[in-house]
Amino acid sequence: MMGVFRLHAAKIATTSIVVALYVLAQPRDISAQDRKAGLSFKRDYLVTPDNGKRMRQIREVHPSVRHIDAWISSVGAGVALADIADLGRPADICLVDPRNDSISILPAPGTELLPETGKPRYLPFFLPTPSEGYDPATLAPMGCLAADVNEDGRMDLIVYYWGRTPIVFLRNDEQALTSAAFTPIEIVPDREIWNTNAAILADVDGDGHPDLIFGNYFRDGERVLDPRATTHFEMQHSMSRADNAGRTRLLRWKASDARTVNYEDASYAFTPEMGNGWTLALAARDLDGDLIKIGGSSLAPHRHLPEIYVANDFGPDRLLLNRSKPGEPRFEIVEGQRGPTDPRSKVLGRDSFKGMGVDFGDVKGDGHAAIAVSNISSPYALLESHFLFVHTGDPWSWNRGIAPYRDESFARGTWTSNWAWDIKFADILNSGHPSLLQAIGFIRGERNRWPELQELAMGNDELLSHPAAWPRFSAGDELSGRDHDRIFVPDASGVFKDVWPLLDLDRDTASRGIATGDVFGDGRLAVVIARQWSPSVFLRNTSTGVGRAIVIDAQVQGVVPGTIRAAIGAEARLKLPDGRIATSVVDGGSGHGGKRAAEIHFGVGQALENELFKVQITWRTKDGEQEQIFEVTPGRHQVVLGETECRTPRHALDKEMKGLCRVVHIGQ
Repeated sequence: MMGVFRLHAAKIATTSIVVALYVLAQPRDISAQDRKAGLSFKRDYLVTPDNGKRMRQIREVHPSVRHIDAWISSVGAGVALADIADLGRPADICLVDPRNDSISILPAPGTELLPETGKPRYLPFFLPTPSEGYDPATLAPMGCLAADVNEDGRMDLIVYYWGRTPIVFLRNDEQALTSAAFTPIEIVPDREIWNTNAAILADVDGDGHPDLIFGNYFRDGERVLDPRATTHFEMQHSMSRADNAGRTRLLRWKASDARTVNYEDASYAFTPEMGNGWTLALAARDLDGDLIKIGGSSLAPHRHLPEIYVANDFGPDRLLLNRSKPGEPRFEIVEGQRGPTDPRSKVLGRDSFKGMGVDFGDVKGDGHAAIAVSNISSPYALLESHFLFVHTGDPWSWNRGIAPYRDESFARGTWTSNWAWDIKFADILNSGHPSLLQAIGFIRGERNRWPELQELAMGNDELLSHPAAWPRFSAGDELSGRDHDRIFVPDASGVFKDVWPLLDLDRDTASRGIATGDVFGDGRLAVVIARQWSPSVFLRNTSTGVGRAIVIDAQVQGVVPGTIRAAIGAEARLKLPDGRIATSVVDGGSGHGGKRAAEIHFGVGQALENELFKVQITWRTKDGEQEQIFEVTPGRHQVVLGETECRTPRHALDKEMKGLCRVVHIGQ
């Protein structure tokens, strides 16, 4: 026996160390007190309207990749929460369901009826995919982004696809909310084949109008969904340094009126190093201190321009420092600085992981947004690491070309979960300490294919681009499809702990997109999760004993006179009762397949009903940087930035959400 032990001593010792380190790294079980936090959700599954196509569980694909059709079919579920019906709160869902390639508009469960009359607000409907100049059998929608792109005061819908360029469905003059109320507009003049998996709105060049950025996956022109194609097909040429994907595209807003919107292609702003990754997610926010003043002087020219985080599969993510001027978009790549104990792949911009989702949000309460990134971190399979990049406290490092962020995912309990996609900061308890929501799961089946995938990943990178070198990943195969989504709630020390198993919610799912919003006007964030090959789910937040919230529907003047639109990119901050600085932005669609409502949300804990908070909002117009300070109590408020009075929100269900709001300062 001792001889056997001596023979295998090195292996036993190595295995023991690995197991010990893994056990130590796992988030500890939450305490009994945490279990009684009052968090709860009412679950409703979403029913996709019939669009005339049969429901299925896998796609038809290019003949070269038919043996890996489950892998190719693993994306396409998307969801957005928005005020499409002009109700006054984000009570409408734009859902992309890959089972029948439908783009559906439906009222959120529990909001189907008008409060005044009890009649249906509208019936669920779908938007047909325009196919002129394309083979309709080779097209599939991948996501939906709701925004008033022509700035006429009505909500439009941007839909992006595999197999064609994106479409804007402009809201027209039809009164009834049906598919006839939207006119499809081509925003790219030529018939090109893009394979798009991410889209965001952001005023890149600072002209006061949001631009569109699209992250593409397979090469431009690749006929991924054409089962009759005879063209050469190329997969990624590396598992960690692939740069042979479709180009990231920038469409700069040029002009619009009530019937159209025009963009120009400004993709030249992205160098090959910036824009050739296999992009799965995008996020935009001002990170480099444009809004921060130290000693009375700003850290950079006072522009309030958004940085862009590009989450890339099979290679390094990119953080793009915005150096644009109106009409002249320009970026620089910035990376984190490696410390003596930091693995290279845990340094911002130098990773070799599989960037799947990204979001910005508060962690430290210092006014600097953290960056949460999903990768593949699947125990006993592919154990990389998710990221939680937290600001180092050195904003001057931007001027030295260094991103002041260090990964704290290990210390804060978020480094591992499973094969993850969308990730969202959301203060679901209104505590002032946002939670992290994460979509989990890849392919659900019966035959475990992890050994084959691990063999592929360890092979020669030169073989990867050839589909014939790939093992089978098809119907019935299993890759991380037997787990559950995550709700990471921070404890008093800032360590996140997953509470999903305690909430009686479903398991064994493959989720892609997460959207959040104040659907019911009561200050509690609802959650929608887009699922791949199964019904998507709406979670109404029914938590008890939670804190109060300040929700601000921040608007700006539209191009069409007398209209207003969401102030995409506007940033708000306030001081919480415990002295921390909280921040929130009117988001333009950050993430993978999920788009949160374009509103400002602050959880303020157990504040008094009439307690006053000063909220500073900074935004950009064609005339430059603007600033406004509001004095508000907890509640839901609508403000038009630049105006001297707040507006009364419509249809707030909870009377406590109709609090005081007044303007105390307007400046530049």
